[in-house]
Amino acid sequence: MNQLFSIRSFLVVVLGVVSTMASARTISDLDAVHKAAVQRTLVMRIAKDHLQMAAGVDYQASRADMEASIEEYEFLLGQLELNSPNSNLNQRVLDIKRDWQKFRSVALTVASQESSLELIEEGNDLMLKNDLLMREWQARLPHLYGERIDLAQQQSMLSQRIGVYYLAQYIGVEADWLQDEMQFTVTAYETGMEELRLASEDAAVDPLIVAQLSSNWDYAKLGLEQFSSGKYVPVVMSVTMESMVKQTDTLAAAYHIRDRIAMNGGRILGESSLAANISN
Repeated sequence: MNQLFSIRSFLVVVLGVVSTMASARTISDLDAVHKAAVQRTLVMRIAKDHLQMAAGVDYQASRADMEASIEEYEFLLGQLELNSPNSNLNQRVLDIKRDWQKFRSVALTVASQESSLELIEEGNDLMLKNDLLMREWQARLPHLYGERIDLAQQQSMLSQRIGVYYLAQYIGVEADWLQDEMQFTVTAYETGMEELRLASEDAAVDPLIVAQLSSNWDYAKLGLEQFSSGKYVPVVMSVTMESMVKQTDTLAAAYHIRDRIAMNGGRILGESSLAANISN
């Protein structure tokens, strides 16, 4: 593996001073943060679908979902390239485009143990670069804006990443770092879950969604305990993780709306829950 990625390095925040340049932009910096955060999830989702195909878990649906995720990733990447406000961000997008082509090529090969390991390695590097892109874009925002979008979308990505490592061990991918990365990912998700519980006091989100997410996570941990004992339930884990991703995507969308309202000088509605009105 060229550059073994761990959740510990993923959590490093990149801050920098960026210069602005004139361009015809159609999305805001806040929108760009959300889109780059979504791309992290899509990278892991594509890898998860590829491994599900290798495992024979709902092959046709996994293939269709992977192709849809590839299309979405490329659409978002095009938007970010067109809306890059300075040369630093534009260069990051161009670097990602090069890595994306290799990742995409591996994702579309016949799914196997070998292709799965290569895709995990390429996916970790690509996801890290998307994270760095998001954080550099986030540095353009006022203090604290975009942070909870990042938190909720991070949980979506981590859900998919847990699924990737679960399936990797299920199909017998051999790499001595897989179990360590799984544990780092589970620990990071647990930490993020605690932050989401605290953040659920914010009137921008429906606390019921966070409660449901917490319940799903407790159920997923039971599956992970069985996994540690050599008992695999890939279909059950896939369904559970998918539900968790939908819930954290909904939270991210609610936080996006909240920040956008605040940045536009509006008031966040005191008792209404934005997340409750966003469809999955």
